[in-house]
Order: sequence, then C-alpha cells, then structure tokens
Amino acid sequence: MTEEIEKIQCPCGRIIDDPEEYKVLYLKHELREIDILCPNDSCYLRELGYIKFEIKDGKAVFKEASFYPPFVTWNAGRLGFEIAEKILKSHLKEIAKRVDWVRLGR
Repeated sequence: MTEEIEKIQCPCGRIIDDPEEYKVLYLKHELREIDILCPNDSCYLRELGYIKFEIKDGKAVFKEASFYPPFVTWNAGRLGFEIAEKILKSHLKEIAKRVDWVRLGR
C-alpha cells in the first residue's frame, strides 16, 4: 500500500493527515469527557470519539480514549483492521498529548 492510501478518513469524506487536525471540545464537565470532532465543520457524524479523565488531588488524570465504532469500522474497511487500529491508536495518543491537563484540573 502506498502512504496516500494509509490515511485516516472520516465517513464524511474528510481525509485526516495529522492528529493535529482533529478538533477537541470540552463541554461535558460533569462527565469528565472531551469530545474528539471531525475537522470538517459540515460533517454529519461530527463526534468521532472521546477522551475521559478523572480529577485526583485537584489534577486531571487521563482515564481512557476511544474512537466511536462508525469511524473505526469505516477505516478498518478501507485499510484493513490492523493498519487502521495502529493509525487510530497513534492518533488518540497524539490528541491526548495536546490536552491541557493542568487547566482541566482547575
């Protein structure tokens, strides 16, 4: 496979070359959850996944992160499960690194 084919794509058609492209939205304070959004503002799915965290000793601590099944299935069908899983996991790790954990704990 060429590198061009091994790119993540939202079912809306938006190619996601870099984990920096996802939008993160912190609206669910009481649920301790951050939404991972498609970079396409007119995407019909909009939410592609989430990051959950907890507050311990006044600090935000990563709990889990995941992409939702439609996004995962779409990419697994295009790239094969192992390739899609590897890329999506690396995207989640990079997205989690971008979160301002200190600010969340306040």
